[in-house]
Amino acid sequence: MNNTIITTDGSSPAFGPFSQAVMKDGFLYSSGLMPFLPGSGDLVSNDLEEQMHQCMRNMKAILAAADMKVEDLIMVTIFTTDMQEFANLNKVYGSYFEGLSAYPSRAAVGVSALAKGARVELTAIAKK
Repeated sequence: MNNTIITTDGSSPAFGPFSQAVMKDGFLYSSGLMPFLPGSGDLVSNDLEEQMHQCMRNMKAILAAADMKVEDLIMVTIFTTDMQEFANLNKVYGSYFEGLSAYPSRAAVGVSALAKGARVELTAIAKK
């Protein structure tokens, strides 16, 4: 199989039968990055923008654990329970790429519900 499991205390803990991320053939595949605090796994707040910031912080922690940065992202998928607020999510998301000449590809998906009452979740693929 030759998969390397990536884990870090700097991101929210896995609360089920999954790894935070898996490295395969130089590619990093994250599980759903939720707006939960590292350590406790508590929801950061009910505020959608703060949840997006926490998802991004958790993503950066996973990338760092794999010796990667946001510049190494290839694809990000955003799931949200409130597409009416997508402009605000986009503003927060974009702030993590300031100064870069290129962005990863991205999809945004509206969903009816997410685990543990979260309002946003991210998945990512990266390659150094």
